[in-house]
Amino acid sequence: MEYDSLYLDKPFEVKTYGRTELAQLYHPALKKESAWRALRHELELCKPLARELRKQGYTSSQRHFTPRQVRTITQYLGTP
Repeated sequence: MEYDSLYLDKPFEVKTYGRTELAQLYHPALKKESAWRALRHELELCKPLARELRKQGYTSSQRHFTPRQVRTITQYLGTP
């Protein structure tokens, strides 16, 4: 899915997101692969966030974030 500027008009919704979909919400100016690398780096840098996501079952091979994981990410990084 390419980033859609229509997201800018909608309030952020906590739901299941593909990892690149969520990454593009945080980094709309980047292409999807670069956005994912940037978000992954942020997830790794924030050690408390990384620990909490692992407790929730997150693995690096996961292709989607659950609503619970999205809520946790936004608690640490803010809403996109």
